[in-house]
Amino acid sequence: MALPKPRTRVYVDGLNFYCAAFRRSRFERFKWLDVSAFCSAALPRNDVELVRYFTARLDPSRGRAGQRARQDAYLLALRSLPGLAIHYGQFVEHPKLHWLVSPPPRGPRRALVWVPEEKGSDVNLASHLLVDGSTGGYDVAVVVSNDADLLEPVRLVREVLGLPVGVLKVQGGQRACVFAKQADFVRTVRRSHFAASQLPDVIENEGTRIQKPPEW
Repeated sequence: MALPKPRTRVYVDGLNFYCAAFRRSRFERFKWLDVSAFCSAALPRNDVELVRYFTARLDPSRGRAGQRARQDAYLLALRSLPGLAIHYGQFVEHPKLHWLVSPPPRGPRRALVWVPEEKGSDVNLASHLLVDGSTGGYDVAVVVSNDADLLEPVRLVREVLGLPVGVLKVQGGQRACVFAKQADFVRTVRRSHFAASQLPDVIENEGTRIQKPPEW
């Protein structure tokens, strides 16, 4: 008899994953991603019961209206997926002095610029990871991130709750995995996982027709 697959919950750090997959690994053509199918494809030996996706809505000001529209369409599409929950942090902006890449021969060498930062997503992820584990929500947890801020909650789940934690790492999209010495396993997701897990170009959800952004 085949052994039952362990009940698994996946915790996706949306911004960290986006940067790893669609900027550094250049999988841009696969942005219209079915995250639930993607996690199941990457974890064939696990029963992925729930995917928690942590993100923050972009501020549409300062030339980001198009990005916000595409993000809204994608988040609405994700809400159509069974077994996926979206948790929101927030984006905040602060003025900061930064060095100019090519400063003029005369004049200031630094400029005051607006720097957007995502707040709350790592805390939200850590909180759900710990609460789900302590209430019997999973046999195995999997984190999709390479954020060192999550090392401590992963350690607590493993050492205090006695539950295994794995990590999904994007091929070519991250520096050395910060969880390599702490996670129970690290699995690399590749182009084939992205290609096999795309949403339909058109989705009907909540009475709305959602279409894949033409830029994607």
